[in-house]
Amino acid sequence: MVQAFHGGGIAQAAHEFGRPADEFLDFSSNLNGLAPAIPPALWLRWLAEVRRYPEADSQVLRQRVADTYEVDAQCLLPTSGAIEALYLVARLFIGRKVAIIEPSFSDYARAFDAAGCQVERLTLQPADWARPLPELADILAGFDVVVFGNPNNPTGKFDSLANVRTLLAMPQLRGKAWVIDEAFIEFVPDHRRETLLPLLAEYPSLLLIRSLTKSWCVPGLRLGFVATANTGWLSQLSAWQAPWALNGIAHAWATTFLTPENWRLLQEALAGLDSVRGALVAMLVRIPGLRIYPSAANFLLMELLDPRLDATALYRELGRRGILIRVCDSFHGLPQGRFIRIAVKSPEANERLQAALGQACLQLSGGRE
Repeated sequence: MVQAFHGGGIAQAAHEFGRPADEFLDFSSNLNGLAPAIPPALWLRWLAEVRRYPEADSQVLRQRVADTYEVDAQCLLPTSGAIEALYLVARLFIGRKVAIIEPSFSDYARAFDAAGCQVERLTLQPADWARPLPELADILAGFDVVVFGNPNNPTGKFDSLANVRTLLAMPQLRGKAWVIDEAFIEFVPDHRRETLLPLLAEYPSLLLIRSLTKSWCVPGLRLGFVATANTGWLSQLSAWQAPWALNGIAHAWATTFLTPENWRLLQEALAGLDSVRGALVAMLVRIPGLRIYPSAANFLLMELLDPRLDATALYRELGRRGILIRVCDSFHGLPQGRFIRIAVKSPEANERLQAALGQACLQLSGGRE
């Protein structure tokens, strides 16, 4: 079985470009470079957990996540990353008509296809990416289930809570199930007022998917959750989940590091994301041949307008310089070779990216460095 393509392929890049993995600046995976640092001593302490069985049902971890995210523990199921949540949720809708608003995360379609759903990709053109979700209501009316990311990956488009609530309340959309991926919502200003998490009881046909690995920058731990007020759905998801779905180190991290103090530090760090992202955009717009799309998340989607530029060639040129970017050919609805995505990292790393990207574009378009 061929796995979907994702960013963060450091080992592959090290082999491809012949340099040590730790020498790369990885802009291909959209992790939070502003997350609180974890002291090495803690990692060493947590390593002892590989010699012990973790909780089979993750009850302690569930309560810690519930306390941090201010949601009833009876409404959430911790999962091995948001990706496990997605594939479990898809199984609830076998045989149902599912609309996936694209371009979006490629595993949405893959998960619902694998579950035996009737999947239809509703692919928007770039001119429509910024359209508020309620304007799509008539298109969505003929489906049983609607799936989208908010903020969306890879476009970075975000619909306000007011827009989402308007969509869910529209008469022509009553009776539908909604699967909304909020994996990147913590990067949105005032995100605690924009998430649907506190409103689960109002929307029993809603399933929310969240990721801790993105915002806390711990992708190897694989930690996320699905949240819903529908107890029948949650019981079924829990029954499908294998015992020990979350490893011992993930348990140790959550019980030790997922604290109110670190949560506060994370919020303070994310408060500076807007200015860091804005400064990066201001640098990138000076590079000819690129279009940078507005984003509410910690990544930027860029279109290569110069026909002499190619996404794969640009990836290779930057890879030789020790910088990784994401080629967006795997996103349905994005023309092959024309789009790349980059993470927003520290100001110093962003400056290095801008310089290397400008040089690479100049070289590939026939100019001189």
